[in-house]
Amino acid sequence: MSKYYTSFLSFLFILSLYSCDKDEYYIEDVINTDTEEEFDIVGKIGIKISKYMNQSGGGYVQGADSYGVFLFQFHNANAAVNIYNLREKVFVETVEMIANKSNHCNNASFSRVFFNGIDEFPLLYVSGDSGTYNHVQVYRITRVGTSFTFTQIQEIILPKATKENNLYWSGVVVDNDNNCMYIYANKNGAQIAKLNIPDINQEEVVLTDEDVLDIYTVEKFNHQQGAVINNGKMYVFDGVPQWGDTNYLRIIDLEKKVDFAKINITEKGLKAEPEGAFIYNDILYCATNNSGIFKIDLKYY
Repeated sequence: MSKYYTSFLSFLFILSLYSCDKDEYYIEDVINTDTEEEFDIVGKIGIKISKYMNQSGGGYVQGADSYGVFLFQFHNANAAVNIYNLREKVFVETVEMIANKSNHCNNASFSRVFFNGIDEFPLLYVSGDSGTYNHVQVYRITRVGTSFTFTQIQEIILPKATKENNLYWSGVVVDNDNNCMYIYANKNGAQIAKLNIPDINQEEVVLTDEDVLDIYTVEKFNHQQGAVINNGKMYVFDGVPQWGDTNYLRIIDLEKKVDFAKINITEKGLKAEPEGAFIYNDILYCATNNSGIFKIDLKYY
């Protein structure tokens, strides 16, 4: 291959980054915090953030996830669930539930496990802490028209905090490609722990350190929010702006067990409190605390 042709290809690559998309996509260098050579990651990420739709404005909302065209966002204390039709960009209804004032909803994550073979929705794993322990409440969702019903079929109690394993104030996200789940939590650094999804035929499951398949540390979160896993990467929104935080999108490579990227999304336009992370039509979205649902377009170079 001639040096002139090589130069021409390089020119086309640079042009693709900064030409017609330059006013829409912010181009970010990938940030990898691991210094070992085998984990070096090179490349760039293009990110574009845009308002997708409004929210209902009701309640203090937190973790969220979608399945099909429907988005489910939980109120704090699991007091209620706001439901949206993402295709039509409309609010559907709020389902009232039994509030537990000591429960903080950290994340909502759909599995691909169905309680019944004829169910429309797989089981939804909603993680939080009761003030004394971390747990996951597993819900079966049924629907008649635009009326939804949530039935808790299981509670999973996460491992208690120890000096080696401090998984307090944690979120749980399901990895549907590998049929497992991950805990993400803060210690001196952020801990990522891998576990199997428990058998759904047990109403209560108490997990211990022995159930942890793998655990490792990445860069510390400020205040971790919603998370979702897609194509081997965990996307975590990080920040509470009213507490003085900068909002970040953290991307963690689950195969290499390292930070992949840390993108300042406050300066990219997402200044509200990020809460729920979800994938719709293969694109990442963020459901905020009543400031709208945002589309996070990412391009990897």
